[in-house]
Amino acid sequence: MTTNLRVSLTILSLGFGIEGAGELYSFVSHGTFHPGVTLLFVFPLAMTLAGLLFVWIGQHEWNALHRARVRQAHLVFGLSLLGAVVAGGVVGVLLLRPALGFPLAAKVAFGAAVGSLVLGTFVTYALLVFHLVPRPSKALLVASLTWAVIVAGFVGAAIAGNLPAIVGLAAHRSFTTPSFLGPVDALVSYLFVSYFLLLAAYVDAHRTILRGPERKNPAGPSAPPSAPRT
Repeated sequence: MTTNLRVSLTILSLGFGIEGAGELYSFVSHGTFHPGVTLLFVFPLAMTLAGLLFVWIGQHEWNALHRARVRQAHLVFGLSLLGAVVAGGVVGVLLLRPALGFPLAAKVAFGAAVGSLVLGTFVTYALLVFHLVPRPSKALLVASLTWAVIVAGFVGAAIAGNLPAIVGLAAHRSFTTPSFLGPVDALVSYLFVSYFLLLAAYVDAHRTILRGPERKNPAGPSAPPSAPRT
């Protein structure tokens, strides 16, 4: 039985559906719905952590290939979280050393860190099921990642351009919603495409797990039946 793996895929699939629907509504309503920084980062990370936890608990339920993929997914997710640490470190340095101003290198590092945080979760999702699905669903996963790379690049650039405002908010310990968050949310809403592509691929992965891993016949292909003797 692969109970924990099915629970993990169910949690992640629900997350894709919720996030995809929210971003699609934000897209078609032209920003009427603003999920804000909480849903933008916290909700996907929470769903990913829950999904990875159940995969880790149930790692004994699958074969060695799946366990290797799970380790890779955990590593990528950890590296994406490192992006949040780097972004926070850039803000901290600029706060402590105001004489530095806002050099281009700091903006590039900050934007890349934020972009990696957005993109890393999608890479994690793809790694978890890439070996479980047939070629059409593999193509969906690649398309989802490609679109996420493009959106993450625009989000990172938009956030990096507002680094002075972010440092200012941190310096004044302001918890008000910054004005630049609206345009960033508008960019993030395009991720509904990636979420729905992931959802389709994960539905296929569900079917694979329900069927169980394919087993090769150790004796090789069976010989064709011999012709009847006359």
